Amino acid sequence: MSNAEILVIKIGQVQSLTFADGSSYESAIRKQPVEAVNIHALGAEGNDVGLKAHHGGVDKALFFMSEDSFPALNALLNENFSYQGTAIYGENFVVSGFNEDSVCVGDRFQIGSVLLEVSQPRKPCERLSKNTENENTQKIVHQSGWTGWYVRVIETGEIHKGDEIILQQRQYPQFTIRYLNRLLSDKPSMAELEQALAIEELAPAFKRSLNLKLMKLQEKQS
Repeated sequence: MSNAEILVIKIGQVQSLTFADGSSYESAIRKQPVEAVNIHALGAEGNDVGLKAHHGGVDKALFFMSEDSFPALNALLNENFSYQGTAIYGENFVVSGFNEDSVCVGDRFQIGSVLLEVSQPRKPCERLSKNTENENTQKIVHQSGWTGWYVRVIETGEIHKGDEIILQQRQYPQFTIRYLNRLLSDKPSMAELEQALAIEELAPAFKRSLNLKLMKLQEKQS
């Protein structure tokens, strides 16, 4: 897609955040825009994650969102969030030309000197509701499928704002981010779950969630 490019890059360090309800926790969700970033095997230089049991690591090295998701989620949440400025959803990159309907697990993208591989959709946690100060955010992101997606780093290098996003490889065209999200939010068949679980490139953390659904279906039939 010729119009596919990096619109915004954001990185951040863990900080103590306090919210309107008086609660607080350590998080790196409020990332700040930068013009360029060095990418290593575990993500972006200068970027950190909170809740390391659930965020970061090889399979969640970087988190991407589409520019399309912001107006879509704004309409559902009755908000007016912008992808410019401080991160709303903890995004590292906001892109044009690709979204949850046109990105598939296992896709490999060349961006600048970096090669990335799509590993899984983002599973929204309650911290999205906290950071947006909207109690419906986690549920709506989950149900709508506007989750964004994680990537693993295949080749390190640099990414700059404005870099073109080039799809280099696609092995699973039917397994879009939206489709994978529906496997968790809807009522998939056992066959659909088994097909997704057979994809080597799909991250183990996401497979665990699919396996739980599959086990429940199997229990119902036994």
